[in-house]
Amino acid sequence: MTTLEPVIGLEVHAQLNTQTKLFCSCPTSGSAEPNVNICEVCTGQPGALPRLNAKAVELAAKAVLALGGQVQERSLFSRKNYFYPDLPNGFQTSQLDPPVGLGGFLTIDSAAGSAKTIRLNRVHMEDDAGKCVHDEKRDRTLVDLNRAGTPLIEIVTEPDLSSSREAVDFLKKLHGLLTRLEVTKGRLEEGEFRCDVNISLKPVGSPILGVRAEIKNLNSFRFVGQAIDYEIRRQTALYEANKPVEQQTRHFDHIKAETRALRSKEEAHDYRYFPQPDLPPVEVSPELLAQLQKSLPPTLESLQARYAALGLKPDVMANLLSVVGASVYFEEALEIFPDAKRLAVLMTELFLPACRQSSLEPSQALFKPSNLAKLARLMSEGQLGKRAAYDIFSELFATGADPQELAEAKGLFLVSDNAALKDWAQAVVAAHPAEAQKYLAGQEKILSFLVGQIMRQSRGAADPQLAAQALKDVLGVSAA
Repeated sequence: MTTLEPVIGLEVHAQLNTQTKLFCSCPTSGSAEPNVNICEVCTGQPGALPRLNAKAVELAAKAVLALGGQVQERSLFSRKNYFYPDLPNGFQTSQLDPPVGLGGFLTIDSAAGSAKTIRLNRVHMEDDAGKCVHDEKRDRTLVDLNRAGTPLIEIVTEPDLSSSREAVDFLKKLHGLLTRLEVTKGRLEEGEFRCDVNISLKPVGSPILGVRAEIKNLNSFRFVGQAIDYEIRRQTALYEANKPVEQQTRHFDHIKAETRALRSKEEAHDYRYFPQPDLPPVEVSPELLAQLQKSLPPTLESLQARYAALGLKPDVMANLLSVVGASVYFEEALEIFPDAKRLAVLMTELFLPACRQSSLEPSQALFKPSNLAKLARLMSEGQLGKRAAYDIFSELFATGADPQELAEAKGLFLVSDNAALKDWAQAVVAAHPAEAQKYLAGQEKILSFLVGQIMRQSRGAADPQLAAQALKDVLGVSAA
């Protein structure tokens, strides 16, 4: 039996991080009431003329540069003709030839553990369609055009991927890069980062590709993996039964974890591309390119190497590098207080979860990098205990208050006064005589419980080490 191998290519759509749409001044917010953010341009009214959003061009060019591609000094928009109810013009305004960017690559780890380069074919700009809302109760479909005209870039890979794991790894790395660049906010649940998967099977080593299927509009890394694995199984079963694989566009049913046919797969000629007569050529000047090149942040690889050298654990690094704006926030705090490990722990355990809960990006939080640095310093210098710091963090985050001032106001600074510690120790021993006797009998772990009681009495203000010594003194235990 012939051994088959998958051949996978991706078409990734990322919504550009602009305030307004690609060809009009309507807001790009997708959370508004249906059909509020619309005008005569994005609803395709006769005689309404588009005007290109310059910010979208800058972001697209920035993405091309970061991916190692070549920005075209002159690119064109075309009309891609097809009919959907949520496509008001009856065509999509997209780029065929030339696009804004050609070539590029992204490197991932292969299954064998070595680096694997995934080549990019092109990056082009286009506007998004609207959204159909199916009302099953009333047996009708409603159309919301708020999203129509939203600016996208489409990143098309060469068929260099060989498994679902490689595809998911590629998408996660691309998502991290584009969000760190602030090219896109990349919110998958809102469709701001989604992809189509082209997949076929061929005999191992054969230069001839098999018939491919395209799985449309996947907006979850998990769904991408499931869809590819199912499609590999489906196509393998067809080959083994000597049945033909049809070239199709397919939909992934995430509930059943399977794909199903939508229609036969279109080719470029099916869309009857022709130049968009209402838009002039897109020109990117050498001066803009030089400016964008200078604005590129450090690469993911360089940040990973830097954070590893600082002693950060892989899971902590992953948090800092996967959340939009987190690494920038961390670097600003690190310039003020150079304890990378403590800052990173506070970010991953307190700050980033609070941002997620409040639906805020790090840069939008009232709790600034200088506040994080000050909180870390207070803890490092032994002025503020971990429990007290964690207890007040929700208030610090919500108000942006100065950590030192809030800790002072609440009386939370660690108490090292011997008299106060002795009083607390005596009270704890009196309240827990059985535990005190167990400790004196040699059960040393009981000391942690007794120290915890002092911390409870002091509301986290007692210095834990000094509290332990005060207990030993009260119990008459030698320091030796």
